[in-house]
Amino acid sequence: MLANLANGSSSDARVTALRVMAASKARELPASWVEPVSRGLADSNGDVAAAAVAVARAVPPSKEASASMNEALLRVAHDANRPKEVRLDAVAAVSGGLSSVSDDLFELVCGYLAPSTPATTRLVAATVLENATLDRAQLLTLADRLKSSGPLELPHLMRPFDRGGDDEVGVALVSALSDAAAKSSVRPDVLRPRLAKYSPAVQQRGEALLASLSEDTVAQLKRLETLLVAMRDGDPRRGQFLFNSPKAACSTCHTIGYQGGNVGPDLTSIGQVRTERDLLEAIVFPNASFARGYEPVVVTTKSGQVVGGLMRGDSPQEIVLLTGLQGETRIDKSTIANMEPGSVSLMPTGFGDQLSQGELADLLAFLKGTRWGAN
Repeated sequence: MLANLANGSSSDARVTALRVMAASKARELPASWVEPVSRGLADSNGDVAAAAVAVARAVPPSKEASASMNEALLRVAHDANRPKEVRLDAVAAVSGGLSSVSDDLFELVCGYLAPSTPATTRLVAATVLENATLDRAQLLTLADRLKSSGPLELPHLMRPFDRGGDDEVGVALVSALSDAAAKSSVRPDVLRPRLAKYSPAVQQRGEALLASLSEDTVAQLKRLETLLVAMRDGDPRRGQFLFNSPKAACSTCHTIGYQGGNVGPDLTSIGQVRTERDLLEAIVFPNASFARGYEPVVVTTKSGQVVGGLMRGDSPQEIVLLTGLQGETRIDKSTIANMEPGSVSLMPTGFGDQLSQGELADLLAFLKGTRWGAN
């Protein structure tokens, strides 16, 4: 029925059918949907094309259909007459990532890494680059972008540097991370094996950076106590504005009342069940403890793939992990070699470092006052 509607002559009916397809949470694009989705991607009607792109992002194609779907998506991505947001979503939907990135697509995607871009869109762009193979010139350009990247996207933007081998690229990476505003979101145990792929000279330059990223528990406790003293004069109204602003983007992952995301815990009444110290620790050191029901897990497959996230589904056939803002990963249970508790929250480490003490105080004042009816 959906395939027939999506293949019909009415644009409104086609858009509706495609939106239902995108919301279906199907494990794989049914064979009967491939043709109408491909047709939608090529449609001159912007609403139809955008809805078809949404299907491609939400429902992965079969191995047999992936090549043709990728070709159709790349045609949308390269079409300068399409809205830039649709082009970005199209390239994000390409299964398996990009084996190479043309200069125009690289410029398009990097344009969405600007700090003024909404957090969800920045993460889409970062995920595209995370799964792409970049050439040397693009890596050098991306290294410069790391300096202004936020804690949400910065860890994703380091993966393209995994190839190693080029000392100029390695030095640019270390230099950029050393100056990055969100460098505290980079974990030393993740960065060290990346630097190991470069020459000893690059690794030596990275030692100072690694040392600066290694903050022990005592130092964390000391900083937390220092910050608590300064958190006395926050303005809850300014805090509410910050909570919903592109800078903090808290509402992207957290719900208050009837608005917000569902990646992290509902914060509607958090001020009534958590102390000021607990709230501040969750913002500044999100890996120190986890809310009940939001404990991360790490799954290792028999092929060696490691996936971390929050458990969002568990059936006899598969588990579903929420891996971030951009969706879920389904893992067949027959492919799992090991599953254990994780130690890294989906809340980005270093988030608190992006806010001034005054902004932290305002945000804390707002969270302390949250309750039903407060907004």
